[in-house]
Amino acid sequence: MDRKQLLERIRAGGVVGAGGAGFPTYKKLDSQVEHLIANGAECEPLLAKDRETMKQDREAFFQGLAIMQQITGAQNVTVAVKRKNKDVADSFEGDIKQRGYHVLVYEDVYPAGDEYVLVFEVTGRQIPPGGIPLQVGCVVDNVETIVNVAKAVAGVPVIDKYVTITGAVQKPITTIVPVGTTIRDCLKLAGGCEVDDPVVLTGGVMMGGVAHSLDDPVGKNVGGLIPLPSDHYLVRRKTASRSTYTRIGHGQCDQCSLCTELCPRYILGYPIQPHRVMRTLLMTGEPKARASLWAQYCCECNVCSLIACPEQLDPKNICVDAKALLREQKIGRTPEELEELFLPPHPARKGREIPIQTLYTRLGLTPYDRKADFVRSNFRPNSVAIPLAAHIGVPARPTVRAGDTVQRGDVIATVDENQLGCPVHASIDGRVSSVDGKYIRISAA
Repeated sequence: MDRKQLLERIRAGGVVGAGGAGFPTYKKLDSQVEHLIANGAECEPLLAKDRETMKQDREAFFQGLAIMQQITGAQNVTVAVKRKNKDVADSFEGDIKQRGYHVLVYEDVYPAGDEYVLVFEVTGRQIPPGGIPLQVGCVVDNVETIVNVAKAVAGVPVIDKYVTITGAVQKPITTIVPVGTTIRDCLKLAGGCEVDDPVVLTGGVMMGGVAHSLDDPVGKNVGGLIPLPSDHYLVRRKTASRSTYTRIGHGQCDQCSLCTELCPRYILGYPIQPHRVMRTLLMTGEPKARASLWAQYCCECNVCSLIACPEQLDPKNICVDAKALLREQKIGRTPEELEELFLPPHPARKGREIPIQTLYTRLGLTPYDRKADFVRSNFRPNSVAIPLAAHIGVPARPTVRAGDTVQRGDVIATVDENQLGCPVHASIDGRVSSVDGKYIRISAA
């Protein structure tokens, strides 16, 4: 199969980034690069999804890497893991040597899975501010995405999702569920919750969001479900209103600058200084917009808000609000300014990374630091809600109507070939019960 055919198979299979943003993989791979990096670092604490993906789908993982290397022409392939998963990398030693690949074992720190960090550690190159790995000759993909590439080329679309279900559950597990399975059904697979009225964090405890409902579905880019008690520290922080965190920050920030000193992007050399952005709470007009420029390259990792700030203020969300202001007013730094402000990595960078155990202690997560081993449930829910916009780009356009009968793997929504996006597939056999702007709902046959 030639390069063009491989890319068409990957697009037709609906492969998008499985580790976060959901960028369409065919688009990312349509380039020639020097380095291909398999991201198995499992950036978010508590999760084991990447670990189990590599263990359970070992053959597909290496097939996917070979396909991606063929497409991109990468001379160097690196598998990146944290030290806690070094045993998985060690078990790959024969495959790694046979193929001439490399292994990067990163310390158990946060955010070790940030692609800016991985690219620098593997190549010594800094991605330009606001840029992508391609600009320095690299492609970085999550290990589950790589497995999905192999399956898509073999004709199997993305209809299942690896997910770790942990936190306040009876039995933490990592398993595979059909795309569109509800959070409620997933929690049942982990024995149910240990607390009444839980609040579920989706994706992760640091960069993840908060589920609106237990009936929200698992999309292609959700790697973790973490229910916590409604009064847990993280729940209170993540559900604080804008008016609340802004008011408190306005009155309490003493400009200690710890948020900046521990910012992973700042210590990697980028022009991001959250403490300066906090000053914008006291500003209006042009001075506010100018100071907001120090938020432009925030990656929203939450180290500043959840770890660094001694007053428990929220620099991350202030940065998010500042970035929205910059987009609205179409303000940015000039190339000359960036050249002056973009620096080599801070000499103390390694000493300022956040050990995972420190993070657990600070965030009240130590009771939930439990193994979430793989359980193959072969679960088939009674119904699913397939998201139409679980990827960056144009939402998929439904090609089915309520009442239609579908089989697992059928295309049920598509995106025009000249637009960024991927088709969406039925994850169970059944009948389409409803179609709206967000979901296609299927009831099992």
